Amino acid sequence: MKTKLALLSLFVSTLTFSEVVNLKKFDIEVPSQFMVPYSGDESEFKDGFKTGFGSALAFKNINSDGTIEFYALTDRGPNADIPKYLKDGKSVPGKFFPAPNFTPSIGILKVDDKKAEIIDKIELKDSTGKNITGLPLPLNRIGSTGEVALDLNMNSLGYDINGLDPEGIAIDKDGNFWISDEYGPFIIKVDKNGKILEKLEPGNGLPEIVKYRIPNRGIEGLTIDKNGNIYAAVQSTLNVDGKTKDTAIFTRVLKIDPDTKEVKTFAYPIDKNYKSNSAAKIGDIYAVDENKLLIIEQGKQKGKMENLIYLVDFSKADDITTLGNLESKGNDLKIKLGEKKLVVDLRKHGWDTEKAEGLTLLPDNKTIAIINDNDFGMAISEDVSPYHYNENEKQLYLNNKATNQKLTLKKNTETSQLWLVTLKEEI
Repeated sequence: MKTKLALLSLFVSTLTFSEVVNLKKFDIEVPSQFMVPYSGDESEFKDGFKTGFGSALAFKNINSDGTIEFYALTDRGPNADIPKYLKDGKSVPGKFFPAPNFTPSIGILKVDDKKAEIIDKIELKDSTGKNITGLPLPLNRIGSTGEVALDLNMNSLGYDINGLDPEGIAIDKDGNFWISDEYGPFIIKVDKNGKILEKLEPGNGLPEIVKYRIPNRGIEGLTIDKNGNIYAAVQSTLNVDGKTKDTAIFTRVLKIDPDTKEVKTFAYPIDKNYKSNSAAKIGDIYAVDENKLLIIEQGKQKGKMENLIYLVDFSKADDITTLGNLESKGNDLKIKLGEKKLVVDLRKHGWDTEKAEGLTLLPDNKTIAIINDNDFGMAISEDVSPYHYNENEKQLYLNNKATNQKLTLKKNTETSQLWLVTLKEEI
């Protein structure tokens, strides 16, 4: 597939930059049959929500006609922040779910010279073959975020014991998908039809310490190297015992043997210019080779949003799996962390969306594909901060005065994009 020239940046140890020979951008098309149905009153969503197949990306194949196909993953579905929610006098976190029956899915994304379009999807199913949802897990279950799920009338939607918030995807040698999740965090093995075959969780397949992920910032990126090892990156710093999210200077990357379940853990050093260390977020990862990953790191640094792609090498890094709460050590770490070099600064080349969340590499080992999460093209119309809801009274308040107002949705102006960036040299 031929694409047009653009210039990007490759960071090397001498702080010089190497030429990039291609940059092509697409707005992702989602045909009506793959939209998310919505029964609300807002006319702008009469055709449903534009499904956000932008939480992760994996290469599928190049067809004989030169078109490229990817697997593109959704997250838990359309959701938005709720007002302060009081139950028995206590504030409870939560989210609006305007389409609570949405099933997280793997999309097939086809790209030619002119467009990028979703052509099919695979819905995720539990071990019995029943479609799951993206609703949060019941309270006190492994992976629960403690959230309530609400409709726009502030009614509880309940929980889903099999609920997932997918964020990373890769395919193994047998054609099974491996998907990471932000809730648990979990890693699940899924067959070609979307049925869950296996589930790894903190203390059972995953190191127990990862249960201290910041809520809704579980395992954001997942990839498989040429030897079949699974790598999974926690999105942000761990908050061990509620104390370390801003003392930690690294986030954890797991290396898992899917057969023996042996786990190694490496420390990925986050950048140093965040207002608080917990503001650093991993978008996705891709295994270039064993122990060498491309990784998206993003967040506001010195007040400016950054979306950066690094190459990180863990070949000399220490395995910290059994070393406990290193997050509390701050800068006083006595371990070897991963070594990273900047490959692409997306913002310098026109990236204007908040979240670069999918990343993969084409077989030429030069072309990086990046996709963003557009949050299903929706947001809450109102600023929810002046509102609160008293669950015991079943009453919504605006500036502490009871109101019958109903909260509504609006369009999110961010488009869903795919970028193909070709470097001059192989990674």
